[in-house]
Amino acid sequence: MIEAQRVVGAGSEMPEIFVGMDILELLSSSMYVNPLSIFREYVQNATDAIDDAVASGLLSSTDDGLIEINLDHIDRRVVIRDNGRGLSNRDFSVRMLSFGASEKRGTDARGFRGVGRLSGLGYVQQLVFRSRAKGDTKVLEAAWDGRAVKRMLASASNDVDLQTIVREAVTFKQLDPEDFPVHFFEVELIKPRRIANDRLLNELELEAFIGQVCPCPFSPEFSFGSEIAALLAPHGRAGKSYNIHINGAETPVYRPYRDEVVYSDAKKSALRSLKSFEIENIDGGIAAIGWLIHHDYHGMIPTSQGVRGLRARVGNIQIGNDRLFLEVFPEDRFCSWAIGEVHVLDARVVPNGRRDEFESNTHLDNIIAHLRPVGAEVARECRVSSQKRNRLKTFELSADKVYEKLGVIKQGAISDRYAKSMKAEIGTLLSEMQKAVNFELFEGEDRRALRGQLASIEKAVDAQTTRARGDIIENLPDHKRTIYKEVFDLIYDCSVNQVAAKSLIDRMLDRLSRK
Repeated sequence: MIEAQRVVGAGSEMPEIFVGMDILELLSSSMYVNPLSIFREYVQNATDAIDDAVASGLLSSTDDGLIEINLDHIDRRVVIRDNGRGLSNRDFSVRMLSFGASEKRGTDARGFRGVGRLSGLGYVQQLVFRSRAKGDTKVLEAAWDGRAVKRMLASASNDVDLQTIVREAVTFKQLDPEDFPVHFFEVELIKPRRIANDRLLNELELEAFIGQVCPCPFSPEFSFGSEIAALLAPHGRAGKSYNIHINGAETPVYRPYRDEVVYSDAKKSALRSLKSFEIENIDGGIAAIGWLIHHDYHGMIPTSQGVRGLRARVGNIQIGNDRLFLEVFPEDRFCSWAIGEVHVLDARVVPNGRRDEFESNTHLDNIIAHLRPVGAEVARECRVSSQKRNRLKTFELSADKVYEKLGVIKQGAISDRYAKSMKAEIGTLLSEMQKAVNFELFEGEDRRALRGQLASIEKAVDAQTTRARGDIIENLPDHKRTIYKEVFDLIYDCSVNQVAAKSLIDRMLDRLSRK
């Protein structure tokens, strides 16, 4: 148990402080909803260690930093290793047995609560940490027995405290340094649980998660990447990215942004323009830097693309999910149409312990208030895009109907009265198409393309003669010719599908031509 300090002048002794075993469950499996969050915690610690290595001269820049994640499906092991500063032999045991006592608090490091280290404990049979710093002659190892922890947490005893579990579950060991780098830190997850498609050993899911959440570089296939990187570069850790490799892949994990959004095999949307913005804090400094990419706004972006939403990042690590800033949009649905990020720089806007939201305060409220115009802008773009799509749909449907009716007239089987009626309908359709072309939101190339299509259709209408196959009908006696045309008129009038009706009449005309 932890010895209590004596309260001077209180007239009585403070009782012993008892830290129960359940605190360990809260720090491990109960802390995170998504099991993959443990990788974010370990990558976050790795990036801080690489930054420390750069600051101390061990690495020349973050570009020399390396985070490796190796998945062993046969033995069911995961190893996450970085070439950062590492923990010295002197500090290793103390740091490994510290709970919520991070030395990073008060610095600009990404992690600062000192609890993420144990995030994997609830998911594995054994959780192992190894490290050494430059100049150390030994590699030290601390191993947590996950099964022993679970057994004791399941105990009905009220006398088991945190220290009892630690003494029972944690072992320290010295390893041969020749098998390890001169400075490093690594975490090994041994026998992780099989959770929902074996997520902790699923390379595809892991890469998608890390690409969205962790500070990875932008892909060379993302044309706006260098512009965004330049925007963030002056703002410390917000502009830093790190090389994270999974299973020895030659290329690092990239952020999921590319030059187009894929809605389906048949529908894609090109990214058109980048807009950056800056949010002031309540003291006149910079609270956040953000960017928004406008595209064609065809609808809700599929979750599988990994890019939808106005996402929040601190130290270039994502906080929450794509719906974190849902409230800044006039309608919830527009959040899933947006592509953008908000990099929070104000240290007073603090992620909560799970890093799925921010702690509520006036500084967060200030950022949200400034983001509402951004949400309104996205909503406007969505509505404009919807209106343009509706006009285009009207134009295309009208064009299809015009060609259908031209085909009927060209067939030469209908009466003059019915042909005149169809020509009037074609005129009405052309007027609707002209209105669509003149829609005020169409600009430049879009309007020119529509005008070109309309001119081509008008030319086809002007060139169309009243009859093309009239000789088949004209060869019939007058009374039969009149009857056939009335029958053909009735077929077209009563049919809901003029294409099918035309096909039927084509067969009838073909039969008549053989007589």
